[in-house]
Amino acid sequence: MTDFSLKTDKNINMVRHYLVLAFCWSMIMLAAMGYQMYRAGRDSMNMVRLQAESIFTRDIIHRKWCAAKGGVYAEVSEETPPNPYLDVPERDISTPSGKKLTKINPAYMTRQIHDLEKKKGLIYGHICSLKPINPANSPDPWEKTALERFAAGETEISSIELIDGVENYRFMKPLFVEKSCLRCHGDQGCKVGDIRGGISISIPMQEITAVEHNRLLNSYFIYLALWLLGLVGLGVGTWRLHLLLLKRQETEADLANFKTTLDNINDCVFMFRPDTLRFFYVNQGAVEQVGYSAEELLTMTPLDIKPEFTEEDFRDMITMLVNKERDSLTFETVHWHKSKGGVPVEVTLQYVVPENGKGRCVALVRDITKRKTAREEKEKMQSRLVQSQKMESVGQLAAGIAHEINTPAQYVGSNIDFLDEAFTDIGGLVDKSNELLTMAEKENIPPEKWEELAEEFEEADWEYLAEEIPKAIRQSRDGIKRISTIVQAMKEFSHPGSKEISLNNINHIIKNTVTVARNEWKYVAEVKSGLDPNLPSVPCLADEMGQVFLNIIINAAHAIKEKLGDNPDGEKGTIKIVSRQKDNWVEIAIADSGMGMPDVILDKIFDPFFTTKEVGKGTGQGLAIARDVVESKHGGRLMVKSEMGQGTTFIIRLPLQRKTGK
Repeated sequence: MTDFSLKTDKNINMVRHYLVLAFCWSMIMLAAMGYQMYRAGRDSMNMVRLQAESIFTRDIIHRKWCAAKGGVYAEVSEETPPNPYLDVPERDISTPSGKKLTKINPAYMTRQIHDLEKKKGLIYGHICSLKPINPANSPDPWEKTALERFAAGETEISSIELIDGVENYRFMKPLFVEKSCLRCHGDQGCKVGDIRGGISISIPMQEITAVEHNRLLNSYFIYLALWLLGLVGLGVGTWRLHLLLLKRQETEADLANFKTTLDNINDCVFMFRPDTLRFFYVNQGAVEQVGYSAEELLTMTPLDIKPEFTEEDFRDMITMLVNKERDSLTFETVHWHKSKGGVPVEVTLQYVVPENGKGRCVALVRDITKRKTAREEKEKMQSRLVQSQKMESVGQLAAGIAHEINTPAQYVGSNIDFLDEAFTDIGGLVDKSNELLTMAEKENIPPEKWEELAEEFEEADWEYLAEEIPKAIRQSRDGIKRISTIVQAMKEFSHPGSKEISLNNINHIIKNTVTVARNEWKYVAEVKSGLDPNLPSVPCLADEMGQVFLNIIINAAHAIKEKLGDNPDGEKGTIKIVSRQKDNWVEIAIADSGMGMPDVILDKIFDPFFTTKEVGKGTGQGLAIARDVVESKHGGRLMVKSEMGQGTTFIIRLPLQRKTGK
């Protein structure tokens, strides 16, 4: 009921609005029509006045012409009899042929023209005077009044008058005495410049009025059409306005609902101007997250709650969005709560330009305290898993590593035994030599002593010892160095290492890993390396990257072993390891000449617990962990290419531009 009542009230208001506009429009049309009538009447009067004035001017020109010629002669006829009121010499003359002529003065000529116009039913003119010589020039009452007004100083008289019941426009202007007029009127006491009379022009208004009425009638129809179109337009406009108001009210309701929705979501919404950086909208979630009131936040900028950013850095980010270099930016930072300190958040920042609106920056902010805690727990678990797998790998490699150490240890031990025996033999020689030296001091050396020394040299086989002792020492030194290398590699490989990314020599990590895994590949493959000696240090977790290399190298050795079978007949495959720099990346490629993998398997090899090995020989975790380490922890790429019967290549790409630390 309430909604219906509101809509009814709104409809009534719209009707009232329309009626007011219709009334105003009608008044405007009436005023316009009145003005049109006024203009039509004025234009008609101006037109007829111009016509009358042009006739008056014509008559004046005729009179002046006639006066300048001293009058003209015309043949005497019934229409042009001699003028009895013209008393001048030679008024009437005859031509040699006997034709009678009479003089026509300006006044007589003007009257003749006016009589002719009157007979034709055209415009009627009349020359008149208050002191006429010819009674026909006597003024009628209107003309008399006009002549009197001329005498009072007026120069033009016009008005609408009835003549024989017909409306006429009457126009009159005075006639002034000129020098040429004195020939006829000089004896009446006239002087140049006096008003002698006037010429009145009477123009019937029937035709002009008819034209005016037709024009007005056409105008009335046009105004009527405009009035009706205006009413229709106002009606349509009022209805559209009504619809727009309804739509606006719906939009306002939707906006209110949208604001309520934004206020009730868990995420925070901040909107601010890119030029001033000042917030102009924050939802309730934003208020709760940072502890400031909405009023306080509307006087602040993102820099007030983001202590990690400088204004220059923040504006650089916004510029990328405004220039369409990026659609959006997602990053993690810390929002500073009014009283509780830092809150870890994830921010998605976009630049939005509404239709017909001004661009604004919209930030969707999510509290990631729980996520960050869970992530840290996950990272710890993954680290433990990596370390566990590393220890498992060490356990699996222990026998081979022991064998690798035992071999050089055995020949070191054999050489020590040999050196022990050689020392005993050399000790006898030294004793005999000392005895001879003592005797030599006393200058009493029996010949048999020289024979005994010679026998001792022969028994010790000094030539043999002189040749073999250096060899034994050199072999022992090499064995100790080999053992030291294996132990150092095992130490570096099995050590938990730092939990923070730091700059490391990737070639050194690869060499250590190859050493640790030697017993896995030495019977089935030759390892060939093409490590770039000028490779720059790479920001990485050394121990975890070592585990990645180990997993891939062991898989390569197993793939080659599977291809060679149980009886390889001395054949060996190849594991080739290459490192190089490509732009801002370091790329490590590990290729084997094993069996290769079909495409259907390539899509699954990085899935956790997926393995192609027999039960008990693989956990399916090695490559899954390798991808997580390379891509999630280092921001790199781990890719694989394989061809059945030809082998498999794993390509690891690590970025050189990466912040060190956690």
